[in-house]
Amino acid sequence: MKKTYKYIVTLLLITAFFSCDDFLEENPSKNDSVTPESLEDFEALLNNYNEFYQESIYPLIFSSDDFELTTTMFDNFNRAYSASDAIYGTWNTELAANESARFSGWPAEWEKVFTANYIIEQIDGVAASEEEKANIKAECYFIRAYSYFVLANVFCLPYSDANLDELGLPIKQTTSFSESTARATLGETYNFIESDLMNALEITRSFGTENGLNNSWRASTAAVNGFAARFYLALNNYSLAQEYAQKALDKYNTLRNYNTGMRFSDIPSFATIFNPAPEQVEIFYPYTHDQQRVVEDRLEFGESYYFRMLVNTAWAYWPSQDLLSLYDEDYDLRYKFHVVENYSYARGAISPPFSYPGYIFFFKSDIPNGPSVPEMLLIKAECQIRQNAWAEGLETANILRAARMDASAPTNAINLTAASQEEALTKIIEERRREMPFVHRWYDIKRYNNNDNPADDVILSRTFYPFNSSAIFGGETPVTTTLDVKSRKYAFPIPNEEILISNGELEQNQY
Repeated sequence: MKKTYKYIVTLLLITAFFSCDDFLEENPSKNDSVTPESLEDFEALLNNYNEFYQESIYPLIFSSDDFELTTTMFDNFNRAYSASDAIYGTWNTELAANESARFSGWPAEWEKVFTANYIIEQIDGVAASEEEKANIKAECYFIRAYSYFVLANVFCLPYSDANLDELGLPIKQTTSFSESTARATLGETYNFIESDLMNALEITRSFGTENGLNNSWRASTAAVNGFAARFYLALNNYSLAQEYAQKALDKYNTLRNYNTGMRFSDIPSFATIFNPAPEQVEIFYPYTHDQQRVVEDRLEFGESYYFRMLVNTAWAYWPSQDLLSLYDEDYDLRYKFHVVENYSYARGAISPPFSYPGYIFFFKSDIPNGPSVPEMLLIKAECQIRQNAWAEGLETANILRAARMDASAPTNAINLTAASQEEALTKIIEERRREMPFVHRWYDIKRYNNNDNPADDVILSRTFYPFNSSAIFGGETPVTTTLDVKSRKYAFPIPNEEILISNGELEQNQY
């Protein structure tokens, strides 16, 4: 962590500052060295979306049952997987501890925490109104709380009364290298997040538009309330989660209607397969296809309160058969626009050919991960159902489905119905998977397994080939690995390189 903090000190001093008006005109550059001294400098630092929006976190991508990790895929297309996929996909904590820290999300989220702490320390010294400085501080508390929440969900056991004395995270409130890196308890960590959240909720900046796009790259009242809803849902506090979800929806509740607001690429991609004879196969990418570096297109989608993306640099979210089975292929437009049939051909499974779909939301690599209108509707619906207003919960979910299902479909294909609270809850859990695959499933399984409803419990199990840190041994006898409901492996190990840098002050998880 000290290594990470030293890196971010240098980064802060070389960040190029730019005005909000110029924010979407060109990507930030690190060619000009500027030390932040004015309100405009700190605003520019917070406008630097490249330092905040990416979450390249392998445990979230590969560890849940939304990801397809099977011997069948490997036998037919062994380049579909790296050893890292298998390590995180089978919850191998011993090997995960020695994986590069950048795969885990650990250094990237601490960099964001450092930036927030740096601004909190410095902002009182600039010439600005008290309201302007208060809003900057509130935004930084939000950034810090958000990153702590991400880190806790990857590296700590799930939140529950039984786990409050388990290891949490180091509490870093300053930029001092001498501040302890010893881990607080899980209870203390979540109290710290909640305290930051309360400070963040003091923000008065409205969610609105800038340069014709929603200003979701910055914190706002809607973004903070949306995060609060997510936070309290993780704590199984359904009344507060519903309250904050509604507050976010009261600020902004616009959905993109998939019947009218989506598009395919004008020109489909092609792949040539060679067995038994050369043949071209069309691959229709959803939404934008090849605009890999155009951030406006991500922002233009318009449903997110806060601009965060789950990033898979391998461009390969292989949806599990379990996940695919939840979609109505005839009428669910999420299947049409986000599940790309034959995607394995685009990734090289052409000789011999092996067809498997990929899940793609933006640019093959990114899936929206920040609080959003769909997430708030689903949180509100789930909380209504869990609090016995299950008919009202389904009505809330159906607001989302009206924007996602083919408008020509029969009513009973568009709207969710149920005959009991239990059935309604099952359907809303499935709807969360259809709407937000990969980005929330790991979080969801952790909370399902630690709430007061054993019917929610999810036991994960995979059968795959043996592997080590650099190779998968196809052809050897497959091994079945099971992750039980209360497994300690729900806390991934902190990268060993970070443990070494701390001289042992940072304690590793025990399994």
